[in-house]
Amino acid sequence: MRIPPRRRLYLTTTVGIASVALVAISGAEAGEAGPWKPWWIVLGVVMSVVGAAVPGYEQIRKERQRKTAEQEAIEAAVEMRVTINDALDPIVRQLGRIATAANRQERGNLREATIPMVLDSAAHLIKGRRVRACLFRLEDGSPKKLVPVQYAGRADAPLTVFTEGTPEGDSVFAMIRDNEHAHSADVDRDPPPGWAGSADHGYRSFVAVPVVAGHTPYGILTVDAMNVGGVSRSDIPFARLLAGLLAGALAYGTNEEGIRRLVR
Repeated sequence: MRIPPRRRLYLTTTVGIASVALVAISGAEAGEAGPWKPWWIVLGVVMSVVGAAVPGYEQIRKERQRKTAEQEAIEAAVEMRVTINDALDPIVRQLGRIATAANRQERGNLREATIPMVLDSAAHLIKGRRVRACLFRLEDGSPKKLVPVQYAGRADAPLTVFTEGTPEGDSVFAMIRDNEHAHSADVDRDPPPGWAGSADHGYRSFVAVPVVAGHTPYGILTVDAMNVGGVSRSDIPFARLLAGLLAGALAYGTNEEGIRRLVR
């Protein structure tokens, strides 16, 4: 059984005091030549030393634990930076290929190939349970709609269509227009305005961010997970970064004037 440090200190101190007391008692009863007196003296000294050494040992142990935890945190941060760099580097290179493409068809092919690259990065770098990343693309018309076109991660295909004029659709279109985001660590307990609970779509936590280049919207990027807190608030900046890269890819060679009317 592990004895807490404070209790060990009390125990050793008590034994040391008891040893000294017994030395005094044995000396008083048996005189200076009491046969047990030397042993009680040695025991008292040893326990007093141990009692004095315990706090110092505990301090050293805690300092070692603190340094170990700091080192592990540094190593984890470095590993995460390397992982993110490995994921983003191909996307950035792809943007360069799009920008220098020889013709419109090649540019379009490269642009569409960028979408799964971004979705795969989102689905694999956000550490929830069974994460899924989806692109909902804007379809202009009356009413306007956001339709799921591609996804990565778990196998469940997204089915929601965000339609202008509905509570859920209007909240998402307002999010795009205002360049905001929607996030919930538990959609059953704290859903954003107009957002349905998990009974309608299965996931428990999510983030949705606009895919906008300049003033031109192309849709939204969503990342969801099956567990509560699987997509946390700290994941929002990363999701917005990926959405920005995706918007940059989609912006090359697209001039749909109808899409621009969304922000007017």
